[in-house]
Amino acid sequence: VGDNLRLLARAERGKRWVLANLAQWGWFTRTDPGARPRFLMLSEHTGGRTQRVVMGHARGQITINVTEADELIRLKRQLDLGEQYRSMVGHFRHEMAHFLFDRLCALPGFLPAFRDIFGDEREPYGEALKRYYADLPDPGEDHITRYAAAHPHEDWAESVAHLLHMVDFTDSFVSTGLTMAGVPDGYRPYAEDDTPRLLGIASEVAIAVNDINRALDNGDLYPFVLTGPVRAKLAFAHHWLRSALGAAAAARPERHSA
Repeated sequence: VGDNLRLLARAERGKRWVLANLAQWGWFTRTDPGARPRFLMLSEHTGGRTQRVVMGHARGQITINVTEADELIRLKRQLDLGEQYRSMVGHFRHEMAHFLFDRLCALPGFLPAFRDIFGDEREPYGEALKRYYADLPDPGEDHITRYAAAHPHEDWAESVAHLLHMVDFTDSFVSTGLTMAGVPDGYRPYAEDDTPRLLGIASEVAIAVNDINRALDNGDLYPFVLTGPVRAKLAFAHHWLRSALGAAAAARPERHSA
């Protein structure tokens, strides 16, 4: 129907890009024994009528609205919602973060540490969203985006998405052979285990590319400010996403043949 096949192809490209990124930390590879997400790719336009598609994650299934692969539609919604950034890759990273949260919950120590920094995710979600949309709070110093202030689950998802943004655009920068002061030769962002160092290098790359974009009167590559509390949340996510599979393997009982 209409442009659905073209938009599905664009959305699928974003999905595969995000999965390829996560594979660099071992997620969903052959050595990862954990559950895989399922994707429900829907369009608002189904022939003769328009249906509402709500993107989200529930019990391992990620719903994506492929209609937003249309750049003009996505830009209009970005402006209507007052967002600084909106993309298909961003949607996949955000929803994938919810899926990864469910997998990480099985690891000892994750939930108490999560609640110390993000808050109690057991707060009623529906009521929190009603309050959010009624008030649209300022993100302040504690949240990377306004939506992150809605609920601890959304704070986590937004933080993970932004961590993945920063790691990946830095990896893209060095993978193309570009160099600049502040970026070590041969730097491998996905191999970095020092979050402050990673964020410092990624910020240098973002500032440089922002300046290049401004020379053409284009929008910034990364128009966000990393406050102290936000950096702490990114460091938490970075630690668990990089180390979770190794921790899970260590926790499994060793099998002995008879």
